[in-house]
Amino acid sequence: MSYFIGIDLGGTVIKAGIYDECGNEVSVCEHNATLIAQHEGFSERNMDELWQSVCTVIQGALKSGSVNNADVKGVSFSSHGKGLYAVDKAGRPVRNGIISSDTRALSIVKKWLEDGSADKAYPYGMQQIWTGHPVAILRWLYENERENYDKIDSIFMVHDYVRFCMTGNKGAEITNISGSNLYNVKTGTYDKILASNFGIDECYDRLPPIVQSAQNCGGVTKEAAEATGLKEGTPVFGGFFDVVAASIASGVTDDTVLSATSGTWSIATTVHKSIKDDPHHYIWGNYCIPDLYFVHEGSPTSASNLAWWRNLLLKNVSLDECNAYVDKAQKERKDSSLFYFPYLFGSNFKLGQHASLYGLQAHHDMQDIVNALYEGIVFSHLINQDKVVKISPNLKTIRMAGGPTNSKPWMQMFASASNLPIEISSIKQVGCMAAALCAAVGSGHFKDFSEAVKATHKASVAIEPCASQHDYLRERYARFLEINKSL
Repeated sequence: MSYFIGIDLGGTVIKAGIYDECGNEVSVCEHNATLIAQHEGFSERNMDELWQSVCTVIQGALKSGSVNNADVKGVSFSSHGKGLYAVDKAGRPVRNGIISSDTRALSIVKKWLEDGSADKAYPYGMQQIWTGHPVAILRWLYENERENYDKIDSIFMVHDYVRFCMTGNKGAEITNISGSNLYNVKTGTYDKILASNFGIDECYDRLPPIVQSAQNCGGVTKEAAEATGLKEGTPVFGGFFDVVAASIASGVTDDTVLSATSGTWSIATTVHKSIKDDPHHYIWGNYCIPDLYFVHEGSPTSASNLAWWRNLLLKNVSLDECNAYVDKAQKERKDSSLFYFPYLFGSNFKLGQHASLYGLQAHHDMQDIVNALYEGIVFSHLINQDKVVKISPNLKTIRMAGGPTNSKPWMQMFASASNLPIEISSIKQVGCMAAALCAAVGSGHFKDFSEAVKATHKASVAIEPCASQHDYLRERYARFLEINKSL
């Protein structure tokens, strides 16, 4: 039996999963990453500690799965997007890695939005500029840590750095670097115009070679083999941006399926054969399947809001009780004045807008509050998803992953509000699974991603939209948008 290891490099948790050649999960090991927040808006991690965490989870997965390292035929990655993990000429970290949730560059991003720099860059980079972009972080380093900025030899995102630690070879994986605002999505190359536009001209010469998702980027070195427990020479492949990983795990290989994720982030993704012209600044990137582009809208406005409320104010309310409240409220369909705006960690309506519970009155009870939380998260997801649906006329279904998929009434709300059937993914470790498939394709076990998806995609539970609930939720959503504008 051949095995493949998928490493999921999230913003808070590092995981390694081992899968057999049929896509069956053998074992998973995870480790919570240590986040460093020295100042307001900072979100960092020690890069040496990050590498040690990766070594720990690989060792743990091999041990718990009783897998012989000689049977591992490849390793690949699912990576959080953007951020910055820079190394110097000696291959050592220049400083702590900076995670994509970092907001230290907010004033720089606001300036670019106001002075037209963001609009000027869009026809080349095809990105909505935000604080987690490498260009924003690099410009902040230029202005605030010039000595560190000057030390940078190679600009990596997190999976590029870990792959470098494993193989000693430098590369920037295409699905993630294509969203960096240093890369021209239309030409498929780095672009000096972009680096110059953001005032970081020097960085153009610090960008590593672009590698494809399933490209063999070298074998595990002797040193890395000793640290991870892998066999020296085990092939290591490019990997994915986690948005793409979720899409592959959901079986997205054409424009008939939308991949939706609801967790810390609300994300909606589809793929197309060409970039669509539209006044809205969609976020485009090169997909892992040649000649396809992926387009996505996302925001940190999802189920983590409910987790915050439960940890702080609803400690005695179980998830089962929350679901029961929502199920009852949605069946009653009252004309409630209560709305929740899920912007604890950022807003997809206006930069800098904060979370709020609006319209609270003395007659409201726990059911009303919990229902408003659930609805607000669905409505914020619609802000993202409706934009993607608008340019995706061939959509037939949504495949969804994330914590809310465990809640039947919540999924019914998502399906009815979307007016499309939702298939709930049965895959629990989406990032690990997709990354392992990437290694299986790269090793030649599957000829391409389409074949890999067809061979391993598992049947999902489908939830059909309810017409009357659709009308009710869309009326509520329209009011949600009106209040957003007022706020």
